[in-house]
Amino acid sequence: MKKKKINKKRIIIASILLILMLISATYGRYIYNGIRNYYLSTKKFFFNSDKLSEDMAYYQLDNWSGVDPVVVTFNMDSKKNNIVSSPDNIEYSITYTCSSNVDCTSTKDTGLIPNTTNTDRFSITMTPNRTLVGGDSIWLEVTTEATTPYTKSLSGKFTINVGEIGLSYEIVDSVGNPYLDFNITNTLDYYKVFEAFGSHSVNDRIEISEYLSLSSTNRAKCAAAMITLTFDPSLFRLDMTNEAYLQAVRTSTTTLQDGYDYISSVTFKTDALSSTSVRFYKLNTANNYSYPYVNNTSIITFSSE
Repeated sequence: MKKKKINKKRIIIASILLILMLISATYGRYIYNGIRNYYLSTKKFFFNSDKLSEDMAYYQLDNWSGVDPVVVTFNMDSKKNNIVSSPDNIEYSITYTCSSNVDCTSTKDTGLIPNTTNTDRFSITMTPNRTLVGGDSIWLEVTTEATTPYTKSLSGKFTINVGEIGLSYEIVDSVGNPYLDFNITNTLDYYKVFEAFGSHSVNDRIEISEYLSLSSTNRAKCAAAMITLTFDPSLFRLDMTNEAYLQAVRTSTTTLQDGYDYISSVTFKTDALSSTSVRFYKLNTANNYSYPYVNNTSIITFSSE
């Protein structure tokens, strides 16, 4: 019994030591990076990215269509702020790996951040090389390393999961922008019946050629998809001149503290093989609601029928 207690104590002590070692390693790396960045700052060396970080930035997208290529654009800069920037040209290398179910191409393998603009950019495109279905995923890992006049490495990993086949979306925004755009891409190449007519029942699929031969009355009973966007009107307001609102199938409202009702969801139809952009005006322009590469979760809820 005594031996068992001793062994148990040893296990507990060993576990505590292991945890402390892991914490020390992580904290030590944090301290090292802080000291090194301070040193580089005194040399006016700045190497930054909007999507990559020293400790590996992680992103996840859960609504990819699984069909259209995914393009990730990386904005690089050599600025400390809007006033202070590096006086030197900064050269950097670009390396990347991706999952076997996509082919990856980059716009370049090396970059140069000139001291005239202190900005540069490159893009990597992931194109499916096989049929993907709901639940499948792809990934991309990217590293950029400054090589002159000093060295510094930034990296990130992007995991993209296939959601509903044919539909994908993104939010385009930036700090200071008065509005955001919710962009939807639909690669579905057929229509679905939402209201029965003739020989067609609800949920029947209709090819594009047949859809185009229908009367305007029967076309109105079909759509490639019925999309609903749900949002918080205390954060932003729907642009009521937008086509999605003007041709909305239905809307719902929420009463805010000022006692007024504001639109909080909108449902509209989309055509096959089309793109739709829905604009929202932000109440606080200091926020950046970009999705998926700034925020991992969309501030606007997307659903489809």
